[in-house]
Amino acid sequence: MTKLIGYIIDVEFVWGFQARVVGLSKTNPSYLYPPPTTFIGALASSIAKRKYLGEKEGRELMVKLCKSLEAIAFRPLNCIPIRYEDINRIITIKVAGGIKYPNPKKVRESFDSPARGKTSLISLDENPPCIRYAVIFKEDKVTRDINKEDFYSINRLGSKESVVSVIDVMEHDDIEIINNSREITSYSFPLTSNNVLKKIISPKWEYEIYIDPRTIHASASYNPLEIYRKFSHVKIFRIPVLTDILSKPQVYVECKTCYKIGREVIIGW
Repeated sequence: MTKLIGYIIDVEFVWGFQARVVGLSKTNPSYLYPPPTTFIGALASSIAKRKYLGEKEGRELMVKLCKSLEAIAFRPLNCIPIRYEDINRIITIKVAGGIKYPNPKKVRESFDSPARGKTSLISLDENPPCIRYAVIFKEDKVTRDINKEDFYSINRLGSKESVVSVIDVMEHDDIEIINNSREITSYSFPLTSNNVLKKIISPKWEYEIYIDPRTIHASASYNPLEIYRKFSHVKIFRIPVLTDILSKPQVYVECKTCYKIGREVIIGW
C-alpha cells in the first residue's frame, strides 16, 4: 500500500484575497475562498524558490505535486467571506485600428478602469482571519522533498496583493484511510459520484466550481481559461461558511474514501 503524508496548515490573511473566476469578463468575480489549485501553486512556488528553479520548472513541479495529491480541503476558522468588486486602473493590452496598446503616444487609450472582483475575509473575533487547509499526498520522490518551511514560506494566495502568513504547520504520517463509510466533516469536499451528501447538520454550505487539480497532467497544457470554457476537468465543491464564531458547519456524507488526519476528517474524490 502506498504510504501517505499529510499536512494541516493554518493560514492568516491580512485583508482577504483576489482569485478571480477566469473566462467570464474583465469584471469577473472572486471566489469565496482560494481554490485548491491556488494553494498547490503557492506551495510549488515556495519549493521552487528554495531549490532555485525557474518559472518553467516551477510549473512542472506544480503538475508533479498534483499527480501525487490524494486529497485537499479547507475550512474557515474564524472568518466569513464577503465578495465585492471595485474599480481598478489597469494597462490595456490590445490591438485596435492596427495600433498596438499600450502606446506612449496614446496614453489615455492605454488604460482602462474595470471593476475587479475581490474577497474580504471578515474576522469574527479579535484575531486575523484564518483558514485551515488539509493536504494529503502520496509519498514519492517529489513529496518526500517537502518540508514545513516550504509551507511557512508561502506569502500569498491569489494575486500579489493577497498577502498571507502561515502560522502553523502540522505534519502527519499516520493517516487512516476509511472506505465505504458515512462521515461527518467540516471541510470542503467535491461532489462526485463517490460522495453523496446525506444531511447538512449545521449551516451554512455553499457551492463553488474549482478546477480538479488531479487532472493537471502537463504544465504546457494547463490553461484555466480553456478548462472553464469547455467545462472540462472541473468539479463542484461544497464549501463551509461560518455564520458566527460559535457555529461549526458540518455535513453528513456517504463517501467511498475518506481520510482521518489527526482529528480531522477529509473526504476524498
